Amino acid sequence: MSPSELFGEPTMTTLFQETIEHLLKSHHLLDAFQTREDFHVRFDMPPYQPLVIERHGELISVAHYYEQNGDLIADPDVELHYPSWTPTAITQALGYRRGKFIERDGKTYVDARFHKEVSSFLALWARNIKAQGWAVKGQVHHDERD
Repeated sequence: MSPSELFGEPTMTTLFQETIEHLLKSHHLLDAFQTREDFHVRFDMPPYQPLVIERHGELISVAHYYEQNGDLIADPDVELHYPSWTPTAITQALGYRRGKFIERDGKTYVDARFHKEVSSFLALWARNIKAQGWAVKGQVHHDERD
């Protein structure tokens, strides 16, 4: 079964998707995000942690990053399926990682509670991104990956 078939849910735009797409559109990056197989952008807006949005094929990653002992730490880091924007995994500080799929005895199961819990968190994160003004005040950081 292909990844696309696993996400055969009806597509519905979420507040998180709307917020991230608005942020990208505000910085003239939405077309590149939607058309490139590999996309990476970092937004800086002190005093907040940098916000990084990536797309690699059918994988979207959105994360804030901070530095600890010289290492970059993503907290939180959410993975979503593209183009459905269905959350597939979340990683938070202290090594907490939860995914939509559970592998047991060679079989893949869907964690029915995952979507509800992560969707609630993503709605809160979207409201924070809007309230903090990332679409207006966030500065695109260009690096060697651009």
